[in-house]
Amino acid sequence: MDNNEKGHPADYNEDEARLAGLGYKQNMKRQFSGLQNFGFTLTNSSVLIGIVPLFTFGMNTGGPVAAIWGWLMVAFFVMFIGLGMAEICSTFPTAGGLYFWTAKLGGPKWGPMFSWYEAWFNMLGQFAGCSGSVLAAATFLNTMVKVWDPSYEITGTKNFYIMATMMVLGGLINTAGGRALKVASLVSVVVHIFGTIAIVIVVLVGAPKLQSAEFVFTEFQDHTGYTTESSASPVLVFLLGLLQSQWSMLGYDASAHMSEETEKSYVNGPRGILMSIFASVCIGLCLALAMTFGIQDYEITRLSPLGAAPQIFVDCAGQTGGSILIFLIVFAGFLCGIATVAANSRMLYAFARDGGLPFSPYWTVLNKRTQMPLRLVWLSVIVIIILALPAIGSAAVLSAISGISIIGFTTSYAIPILLRITVGAEGFVQREFNLGSWSKPIGWVACIWTAFIFIIFNLPQSYPVVDMEFFNYTPAAVGFLLVFTTSSWFLSARHWFKGPVSEIALQELDGVVPVARPDEKQEVVEEIK
Repeated sequence: MDNNEKGHPADYNEDEARLAGLGYKQNMKRQFSGLQNFGFTLTNSSVLIGIVPLFTFGMNTGGPVAAIWGWLMVAFFVMFIGLGMAEICSTFPTAGGLYFWTAKLGGPKWGPMFSWYEAWFNMLGQFAGCSGSVLAAATFLNTMVKVWDPSYEITGTKNFYIMATMMVLGGLINTAGGRALKVASLVSVVVHIFGTIAIVIVVLVGAPKLQSAEFVFTEFQDHTGYTTESSASPVLVFLLGLLQSQWSMLGYDASAHMSEETEKSYVNGPRGILMSIFASVCIGLCLALAMTFGIQDYEITRLSPLGAAPQIFVDCAGQTGGSILIFLIVFAGFLCGIATVAANSRMLYAFARDGGLPFSPYWTVLNKRTQMPLRLVWLSVIVIIILALPAIGSAAVLSAISGISIIGFTTSYAIPILLRITVGAEGFVQREFNLGSWSKPIGWVACIWTAFIFIIFNLPQSYPVVDMEFFNYTPAAVGFLLVFTTSSWFLSARHWFKGPVSEIALQELDGVVPVARPDEKQEVVEEIK
């Protein structure tokens, strides 16, 4: 029986039916294709704004060995996380993404508490990731000026003001609506793919000399002080150096957050997650190899006032060509900010829709013209700018924000995967994309990797720490969030927060949502509860 026979309009399609089965009405406009969803996700990950700005950090913390082998190591484990997330996304394609997944997989007993933690950790990752990306873009814009005027001084204050301006512009593009976001998404795909190709070709062809393969694949460098000022193993330095790679492979949950606006989200959501990871791995490896081969003098590059990556660009492409390559990074960071704000606002919308934010009814109002949560777009912009304030006084702010983003994101990725393979395993219904019997082993690898990097990136990034300017404030930020979420849960939220709240009573579905097959482990009724 078709939708018209059941009293529903003809355009009440499978996406809307599945969303209804999860308890939500189709409020936001479903206007993005699978390719556009992929574009948002690839932009949110933004390898260009991950590897390049942290290239100096990588040269100090492990050198070429960490840049190349660290990249492959991180890529291997991130794929496990992506596979686990993609399977869950196929079953629960909602804007709440990981937050919604956590609530459903945790069940009535564990769902509310874990989804509370999940929402706040995911928000931390989203906000910090966007703040770091756009701050890096602002720094590179300042660097372009210095390339032409060596006397120009790059300061944290200048970086901050440029970053804030770029965020406001990103907010305005989000405010413009779906058409502007579609254009930004497609432009971003072009910039990230063809921009990377351009950088790789220009660096390799234009370099006065290329480093040897032995140097690229075996050279280890430590300028953190760990191996010189303490008895720490070089392995520790290598692991700390993974931050550059891990920060470049985050944000692929954006595909899930955009699912209520994506066609065939139960297929295109998982596909967007995995395609963005695969594309990021390929793009990033090519970029890391080219830039490492293109290093002219290691010490001059590492200590350059321009930063390591801009110095490589100028060495290989000259003043004009180098500036163009630097601008590609600036533009990629700006586009990353646009996409991340879009994903942030959808996550916040889902959380507020369920009463998780203060004054939730105010935040969940959708703009009549765009059918988008524009109030939350601007809340995201403000919070992201605030997170960049330490840039005014700390030289280590980018690596610290990167660490915060990594911990926020990966923790939020691991929580629903852990619940999927433990308390939620029996009731989980596998859909179009599923891992079959491989779900549990893949899930455990993803969770163990997350726990490992949680510890690593909370460690000091240099030794000894004698100057607060180089203080890694990641533990402070993560610690504050843990105290806040735990205290707010036990003192207040546990009494009223129940996780996702159904907008649709079961009888309203009127048969549109198909009843689960007898061989499935749970019924649609259970999904709505």
